[in-house]
Amino acid sequence: MSFLARDVAVVGVGYSQVARAGDHDIHQLTLDASRRAIRDAGLEPNDVDAIINYQFGGGDAPTCATTQRLLGIENVAVYNDIMGSGPSGLAAALDATMAIASGACETALVYRCITRAAGYAGAVRETPTALGGPAELTIPYGFGGGLIQTMGMRKRRRVAVLGGSYEDYGHIAVTARKWAALNERAALRSPLTMDDYMNSRPIAEPLVVLDCDYPVNGCCAAVLTTAERARDLAQAPVVIDSMAYSTGRYSDWLYNDDFLYGGMIACGKLLWERSSLRPDDVDTAQLYDGFTHIAISWIEALGLCGIGEFHDWVDDGRRIAPGGSMPLNTSGGQLAEGRLHGLAFLCEAALQLQGRCGARQVPDARAALVANAAGPQSGAMVLRTA
Repeated sequence: MSFLARDVAVVGVGYSQVARAGDHDIHQLTLDASRRAIRDAGLEPNDVDAIINYQFGGGDAPTCATTQRLLGIENVAVYNDIMGSGPSGLAAALDATMAIASGACETALVYRCITRAAGYAGAVRETPTALGGPAELTIPYGFGGGLIQTMGMRKRRRVAVLGGSYEDYGHIAVTARKWAALNERAALRSPLTMDDYMNSRPIAEPLVVLDCDYPVNGCCAAVLTTAERARDLAQAPVVIDSMAYSTGRYSDWLYNDDFLYGGMIACGKLLWERSSLRPDDVDTAQLYDGFTHIAISWIEALGLCGIGEFHDWVDDGRRIAPGGSMPLNTSGGQLAEGRLHGLAFLCEAALQLQGRCGARQVPDARAALVANAAGPQSGAMVLRTA
């Protein structure tokens, strides 16, 4: 029994086509992924009584009401279009977990659809011609008031304050390609060397292009239900042992007194306080890598190693690579599978714990960590086999 009022399990996973370029209709992408997730669970659309998605708005994903109509579901008891705030795509699964555990619904479909054309990943968008308030001072530095630039500063800060080297970041990027080579769905499957990483194009020095996730068009979806109901469905249930959110002391991306972690450390502390497992029990970690800095910070914040210990812990990349003791982002993550904006980490963790990952399967995987976003929008889960 978890800390939740009712145990909740992931029982189905679905992906649309994941494409590097081209025009893709968000409705078709979402319909494809959702149908596949529902079918994967051994259910029919009308078995679903909750739909939750995370989106930025502005045309990057259909609303829950639209998805209900696309699937032909007669009625839903819980629905939520989570926009902007929240720990990326995992926010939908966190929300669904609480709704199911409370008894507000029985079976939830969660999804994240994203396209390059929406302008939040790898596209150029015009901003308003007039701005007021703090935005007039921050927006000249780019999306989010300088998210890219602050990631460069965070990278520099880590090495200056905690030690290590920029090669530490390279191990995240190089290992992502090693896993992606085993994943037919991944956008970037060609090998990457440390020299490739160190010589890649600067974006906001010392941040380089290979520190950044790769924009794609696609949708992923998952189905969650009660652990009791899950026992009678098509796939082996993956139980949510623990979950946590955190904002940290100052819930702001740019102006935070903990520049490297934000809410991550508090999120990790709460996660383990609620869990029946410990960091040493984890067989694989699926951690947000929108930027390489975020994955490193999650590894430390979640207690896989101590604060500032990543440089030695990663063992020149061997620990997190295929065959290592802590396989990281086994799909290739957002750096190589493609930026599906967080929810894909939950899907990959479920597939690993169900033993369905083929060439990239982690042997005897029984427990997984999933974490999304960073700073004031930190969220994480511990998953285990039933």
